[in-house]
Amino acid sequence: MRLKNVIIIIVLLAAAIFLIPYSIPLILALVTALVLEPAIKLFINNFKIKRLLSVTIVFILFLAGFGIFTYWLTTTLVVQTIDFLTMVPKYAVKVFSLIEKDLYKVEKLYASLPPEVLSTVQNALDGFKNYAGSFATKLTNGIIAVAAAIPQLLLYLIIYLVALFLISLDLPRLFANFLNLFTTSAREKVELVFTQLSRATVGFIRAQLILSFITYVLALIGLLILDVKYAVLIALFIILVDILPILGTGSFIVPWAIYNFIVGDDFLAIGLIIMFVVLTVIRRIIEPKILGSSLGISALAALISLYLGFQLLGFIGLIVGPALVIIYEALRSAGFIKIKIDF
Repeated sequence: MRLKNVIIIIVLLAAAIFLIPYSIPLILALVTALVLEPAIKLFINNFKIKRLLSVTIVFILFLAGFGIFTYWLTTTLVVQTIDFLTMVPKYAVKVFSLIEKDLYKVEKLYASLPPEVLSTVQNALDGFKNYAGSFATKLTNGIIAVAAAIPQLLLYLIIYLVALFLISLDLPRLFANFLNLFTTSAREKVELVFTQLSRATVGFIRAQLILSFITYVLALIGLLILDVKYAVLIALFIILVDILPILGTGSFIVPWAIYNFIVGDDFLAIGLIIMFVVLTVIRRIIEPKILGSSLGISALAALISLYLGFQLLGFIGLIVGPALVIIYEALRSAGFIKIKIDF
């Protein structure tokens, strides 16, 4: 009987892993429903209303907030992006004029180099040229792919919103049906584990939102102090780059600072470097504390899990590390893991 249960669990896990890429809108809807569940319970307990009405109120509030944020973000991004794109030719002309100004000096230096050095420089230039062409092609293809994916994204959005309402409405029943799969003795432990995991999931999302918001505010303040145009757009782009795997705020701010050093704007370049250092230091200081308090683990455990996870798995480890600590704590609290050292 136990072997049969193990086989069933393995098959279900394999099916779940296989279906994950096709179930992104549903998974996001489930996570969002877990995030909104405390607000739904708050309306039910405080106003003594039925779940259907409470879910409807919270869902409408969520739609209103989502719509307002999307409208503000879209209008701001569109206006500032169009304005920014009109300035790109001006920046390009400025860069090429600087190159043309020093081209004669570069040619004289180039002609005086030994043949083996010339070969190395030529190979490097050819490599840079091929990389630039490849990058431009990939960027163009990416823009085309995003444009082509808009209808599918709208379909995903509709599925996500409908699934969010239905899952929020049936969440207690779905959870009860899941618990019925276990025996009475195991049900209490499983419920404790999933309660802690759901609380940790909500806490992790809240922590990431807090960190992103703090980073955005600091970046926006820094850009406004430096009198940078399109501060709202650039600060948002910094957040997006910071969230992406492997990349970080430095992958955008540092090259931008180097460019300003080249064009002679030392004030902006130094200001960007200072802003990058401030963002990095503040984030590294507050991240373990915020994650620890949001996930229900100590700041030290959060720091160690973040560090070891990043060292072993890179960016993914920043998520996997704390997740493993959370799962271990949940299983230990439920009694599934018992470690006793006896001499």
